[in-house]
Amino acid sequence: MGGRGPRLLSELLAPASDQVAIVRASGEAVSYADLHAAVARAAETLVASGASAGRLVAVAAPDPAGYLVTSLGAWSAGCAVVSCDPRAGEHATSRTLDRARPLAVVRAADVRGHLEVEARVGARELDRRVGLLLFTSGSSAEPKGVLLPSDGVAANVRAITSYLPVRASSRVAVVVPLAYSYGLVGQALTTLSVGGALVLLSDVPFAAEQIDHMSALGVNGLSSVPASLRLLARAATEKAVHPPLAWCGSAGAPLDAGTIAAVRAAFPRAEIFNQYGLTEASPRVAWVSDRDPAFARGAAGRAVEGVSIRVVSEAGAPLPAGGEGAVEVRGPSVMLGYLDDPDATGRALTLDGWLRTNDVGSIDASGYLHVRGRADGVVKSAGERVSLDEVAAVLRRASGVRDACVLATADEAMGAVLHAFIECDEASFVPLRAFARAELSPAKRPRHFERLDALPRTSNGKIALAALRAKLEGST
Repeated sequence: MGGRGPRLLSELLAPASDQVAIVRASGEAVSYADLHAAVARAAETLVASGASAGRLVAVAAPDPAGYLVTSLGAWSAGCAVVSCDPRAGEHATSRTLDRARPLAVVRAADVRGHLEVEARVGARELDRRVGLLLFTSGSSAEPKGVLLPSDGVAANVRAITSYLPVRASSRVAVVVPLAYSYGLVGQALTTLSVGGALVLLSDVPFAAEQIDHMSALGVNGLSSVPASLRLLARAATEKAVHPPLAWCGSAGAPLDAGTIAAVRAAFPRAEIFNQYGLTEASPRVAWVSDRDPAFARGAAGRAVEGVSIRVVSEAGAPLPAGGEGAVEVRGPSVMLGYLDDPDATGRALTLDGWLRTNDVGSIDASGYLHVRGRADGVVKSAGERVSLDEVAAVLRRASGVRDACVLATADEAMGAVLHAFIECDEASFVPLRAFARAELSPAKRPRHFERLDALPRTSNGKIALAALRAKLEGST
């Protein structure tokens, strides 16, 4: 049952050689031969601590290189990995450990495979197909534990390498935490599977410093979330430091026109990739390049290899091309379910294996997916369907606006009232209402605007919606 199970993920590593596998911010380089030796050392340590098939190893090491080596070592030992983000704080880590019940926790590790292992009692045994347990960030409710199959994660890695030019331009900067599927699967495993060099910069705190390192270390590939890309592009433009990017991938949030313009100005040679996915799908579902006319039409892309996408009505019936409804996904990379939550699993997965993404969208006649927004992010205002993401994207185009987020509250007369949280300075905030009147239809205009020096963010760079909702509820 489960074939090679988690070992399949460690086997994604390109063969041992003198070729560079990892580059740290300091410039220290680690070859594939050294990386294989480090993974073997980490696996031996974990096995000596009781690691075996069906068990979980929690990885909470703050050093990204140590984090990666520990994960690969755990998979090599036959264990599933539960990712803990050390940036989230001890309370969040403790909650993850209480729910996951791993066999061991690794809080410190280095790139040579030396681990500090903390054994735990009451360890659970998982379905041996599981390779990765990730807790979703959770915008309002408690995060769910997503059980990802090893073969599905491996299939997603292969799918990503089939379109992302990581083989040709393989010196890839990783600026997002490896605790998330985007970093660990979508970038680290993807690059290492084709023999590329990972330039690990997620522990470098500021975009300006990351840009300096990317330039000095010859980075030619980059993926991140739009908020991070905007900061990196602005830093590159202000410093007149332009790493020679051949490609730039975006995922994790809608890719808006302002972000695209900023990336093109800062990295003019880079092919831009818009990517759509979710943790429950390991994570990548669809992609499109700016070399494709569909990119300019705002498409999220066509399905990656091995994945099917459909749009269904409220009754669950598949809709024809152009019909707007709920987006569903099926394929080997879809999760096995949520940890200890059969009810949530039943709501998310249909009996025939389709994953309900909670996104609203349509598929055009050419097979390109267009995502309108989250099901809970499309509201009725003055009788009109309004996407909160769309409104935020328009507001980001205003002069001086660094970022924006729009939420809605119920209103008896309007159906929904929009509240805009704007990251900008005072001078840029003053003309914002006039900009909204000029650029947005009445139903899409926020009634309330609030300026913030910085929007709250989760540790993976996304806007912390729960914090903004709490702020909103406290003011209404």
